[in-house]
Amino acid sequence: MPIREHSKIVSRKPLDPDLLDKASLSIGIADAMNECLWFGDENHRTLYVNPVYEKTSGYSLKECIGQPADFCFDEESKKIIARHHKLRNRGVPSQYEATMVSKSGKKIPVLVSGAPTKTGGTIGIFINLTNIKKLIKQETLTRKILQHTDKAFVILDKDRKITLWNSGAKILFGYKESEVLDKCIDVIIPPNERKNNEYLIEEVEKRGHVLNVETKRLRKSGTKIDVSASVTKVVDEDKNFVGYLLSYQDITQQKRDGDELQKRFEAIQDAYKELGLQKRHLDYFCEISEAATSTESLESLERLIVSAMSMLTKCEGVVLRSYDGARSLKLKHCFGVNKNWWNKGQIKYKNSIAEEAFKKRRSLIIDNIDAHTKHQGTQLLKDHRFKVLILLPLYINDKLLGTISLYATNPAKFRFIETTFLENMAKLCSLAIHSKTTQNI
Repeated sequence: MPIREHSKIVSRKPLDPDLLDKASLSIGIADAMNECLWFGDENHRTLYVNPVYEKTSGYSLKECIGQPADFCFDEESKKIIARHHKLRNRGVPSQYEATMVSKSGKKIPVLVSGAPTKTGGTIGIFINLTNIKKLIKQETLTRKILQHTDKAFVILDKDRKITLWNSGAKILFGYKESEVLDKCIDVIIPPNERKNNEYLIEEVEKRGHVLNVETKRLRKSGTKIDVSASVTKVVDEDKNFVGYLLSYQDITQQKRDGDELQKRFEAIQDAYKELGLQKRHLDYFCEISEAATSTESLESLERLIVSAMSMLTKCEGVVLRSYDGARSLKLKHCFGVNKNWWNKGQIKYKNSIAEEAFKKRRSLIIDNIDAHTKHQGTQLLKDHRFKVLILLPLYINDKLLGTISLYATNPAKFRFIETTFLENMAKLCSLAIHSKTTQNI
């Protein structure tokens, strides 16, 4: 790199030798391409601009150093630059159009390619679109400017036929320039994406450009790739439409990384949900255990049991009954049912669902409970539209203490409930009720 550039950088703000070497390579490339180059620190403050930048903007290197990256851009461009700085802070390169305002007030459209450096700063190369638009019409130096970048650039005429296909496009899509020149751009557009592409072109016609649209394109091999596409409508000095400038960036790996991060995020969410559920289980286990050994009344314990079963299963109705030791099950507490349920304050034990569950010593799950012959409240079920019942017998050894009935209007409500958990919960409730009853005696 010429001594002029080195001395200017060091005279304004000394740089780390490694950073200077890396910057020097980029500066040399930009100078060779005759394009504007801007180099900034981690706070997007200017450390260096090349002579092309000075000539284009009208600002000297001395005037630029220390200035924010957007100091010579219009207000709309400053908003765009601010958004892309957020990407740069995450280590993501990007490309966008902006309008530079020279020291004399001249507005210059530029295509900005910005990339983060390993040291936390940013390197930006600005392609003067005014010259590019002229060169498209002249068909002379356009290829020379764009061929030397690894970005995939494609230029179309107004009939959407390819007139320039740079080396970046060859690498990305697999076609040589000779294979695609004068062919329609549809050669790289999957059939199922062509309708979306028409919408894209319509948007370009309205706005003049679209930036960083995620879409899919075809390689020569037939494989689809995820790309970020930017399209600019190109007009000449007389505002006559002459074609389109397209740029593509392969984001396949970025999409994969994003999908993987999403999967990990969802897995973490699921893990937190599971931990939360287990904590709720443990909390209710502890509350019921404490209530059983406290001075609280049996009625308070029964209310707690009904509330816990309702919250843990998300069912719509809970009914707790106690066995009188002879022939009846007495209603003790309920949730989610109307006052008419109390009219069934006592039900027969003989030939009931409770008797069947107690004999089997396990919970019973019954779909279409409203049609079950052993249920003793058919009209109540219809009034509440209950369709499924889980009945849990409460017992100690061979002694029946009562039952917990869980009702739902939709069978899917209980699809993922673990019966093992419910039965363990029923055992805890049985012990708690037995303990409290023994205390009262």
